[in-house]
Amino acid sequence: MNSLKELYIEGNPFDMLPPEIVARGINSIRNFYKELEEKDFLYEVKLIIVGQGRVGKTCISNALLNDKYKLEDKESTEGIIINSWIIPQVEISKINPSIQRDFQINIWDFGGQEIYHSTHQFFLTKRSIYLLVTESRKEDSHDEFFYWLNIIKLLGDKSPVVMVMNKCDQPTKDIPIKEYKESFSNIIDFHKISLKEGYEKSLNEFKESLKKIASNLPHIGNPLPKKWVDIRIEIEKLKLSGKNYIKESEYLDICKKHYRKEESALFLSEYFHDLGVLLHFQEDFDLKDTVILNHEWITSGVYKILDDRKVIDQKGRFSNDDIKRIWSNDEYKCKTRELISLMKNKKFDLCFELTNGEYLVPRLLAVDEIDHSWQSTPENLKFEFRYKFMPKGILARLIVKLNADIFEDKYWRYGVILHYDNTMAIIREKYFENKVTIELFGNHKREYLFTIRKALKEIHKDFNKIKVDEMIPCNCSICKTIESPSFYEFDYLQRLEINNIIETRCPLSLENVKVYDLTCDIVKSGVTEKIIICENQNAQLLASLNLNNVLFYPERDSQSVFIKVRTKVDMFGLRDRDYLVDIEIEKLKKKYPNYFILNYYCFENYLFHPDNIEELNLSDFNKNEYISDIIKQKNEKKNHIISNYKLARKNYQEFKIESENIFDKHNEYKIIDYIESNDLEIFFKSFSMKDHYNKTIISKYMLKPSELAKTKWFKNKMKKIILIE
Repeated sequence: MNSLKELYIEGNPFDMLPPEIVARGINSIRNFYKELEEKDFLYEVKLIIVGQGRVGKTCISNALLNDKYKLEDKESTEGIIINSWIIPQVEISKINPSIQRDFQINIWDFGGQEIYHSTHQFFLTKRSIYLLVTESRKEDSHDEFFYWLNIIKLLGDKSPVVMVMNKCDQPTKDIPIKEYKESFSNIIDFHKISLKEGYEKSLNEFKESLKKIASNLPHIGNPLPKKWVDIRIEIEKLKLSGKNYIKESEYLDICKKHYRKEESALFLSEYFHDLGVLLHFQEDFDLKDTVILNHEWITSGVYKILDDRKVIDQKGRFSNDDIKRIWSNDEYKCKTRELISLMKNKKFDLCFELTNGEYLVPRLLAVDEIDHSWQSTPENLKFEFRYKFMPKGILARLIVKLNADIFEDKYWRYGVILHYDNTMAIIREKYFENKVTIELFGNHKREYLFTIRKALKEIHKDFNKIKVDEMIPCNCSICKTIESPSFYEFDYLQRLEINNIIETRCPLSLENVKVYDLTCDIVKSGVTEKIIICENQNAQLLASLNLNNVLFYPERDSQSVFIKVRTKVDMFGLRDRDYLVDIEIEKLKKKYPNYFILNYYCFENYLFHPDNIEELNLSDFNKNEYISDIIKQKNEKKNHIISNYKLARKNYQEFKIESENIFDKHNEYKIIDYIESNDLEIFFKSFSMKDHYNKTIISKYMLKPSELAKTKWFKNKMKKIILIE
């Protein structure tokens, strides 16, 4: 299907297609099927062991690996320990007969200390099994269970969870496992075990249960391109031989041996990166030339900084001398630049560089709020992010992202004071209240709040469907004078505005307050960047225009664009005209000033407009002949268009809200008037150059949309539509 531009199947249960491939779009899916001519299978799964420190995670890992394991006292795990539990084919086939070779369970044993959670968001992935381990003496630690189950939900999505109570040889109380399962449906099993002599039965039952769960996961046995499997096996051999990393050129050479071109090889490294086979940060200038094979090597290197006593005593500060001391052995000293780049990478946000050349890890800062002269007044702009569940380290990551604006080194582990363009902001993480509070004063409070909200939302993207509400404080006569005013959900206030409801009631004072007065500091602002949501393939095209202070974000279709515009008044939307008539467009613009609609049927009408092509000064291009050909083809297709336009209009989201009266049945015949006209400016309203025009007459020029979007004519037309002069 060469003409297919977009395909949305994410979340659908297509067993053959790996979700990592689906998430990368249609080119990724095409590449997968093209490479699938010769198939093979990877029989392996990732088993991730999590829980607080000193509950026996590493001992359980060792017991899984060694049938003759004897319990011994172990140092607490630092960082991550990764081992492979190989189950012979003859054994695993009794559980799952379809498995054709030895089955490999890759055990990832995570350190329990809170500082190690800093990197969990990258390694806790979907399509894994999770062991949540506690011990019998901690049976009442419901907060710990709640924390880990939510972290798994945010990072591992619907991956199955097995809860394990270790040390059941000691006095224990029961865990309300039924209650946990009601809240977290991905809990599929619960075991009480002990690694002491005399408790072998409980351990063996636990191991057999794990084998059964792992070997029957949905993706086990799904086909992969044989060359991918061969490359995966070769990479694993390199890792087992002691290679911690290789150059990108070495990786490309491996792929070349298996007849993979560079483009295909880099695509495959993205897939392996998503799966956790390797780490390859292709977009990071300092990291792209290194393909990291051994996760333990990289995390151990990072944790050498985080665990260093001097760095801890210096509250997270470290210098180049510290780096030389900490990474002094051959294993790390030749890769210090890459290690620092990894810590600064936006996926981790572990540290940033200070003006004196030192570095700072915000997660090692002092926990108590420092002395400062901030004064809270009724005139200050206040805003909150409230989380249903709040992952640890949100504020520390925000400090890294906004470090250029830090005011006079005013920061602590759970807060920071920022200064930008005559505007001050104080941001605090209140973990036990599940919220981040923001307070600003100065000349550009609105604009700077936009920047802070944008940075926080970037952090939220690393979590799966994180639930967070943006909140605005009430400004009634009572709330303005007290420390704990009532708050309103920002989305709720926006919906009130959209529906012309001008007042709401304070639940505390019961006074009526004007919605506009609550939101004017947030959305009715001179925010420097205009965010415009548009249909997917159009976003990339429009972004190439490089319009000042305008950001284009993709949505899957015009329905999604309209829903966003209707519920997010601080955003703008841009959609194709399709079969809307003039009077309907006027109603929409009046109702939704933040909604832009093309004057022509679709973007291709602009790209392939005779005036636009004329600007390219193409050799032998005859504009009049081209216009005549468009009119000719339009007239050949007009009866087909007229017979179908009503059916197409039935699906428009804008017409489904009857109370808004956008649909104009009496005037929809205007579509026929448009299409009957031979005036290009009129019939372009209902004639699609994308769907109904055969471009044979200009095919010799091999015109690409990216080329046609670079003209002054096209740029000026777009600026006019989105109200930019």
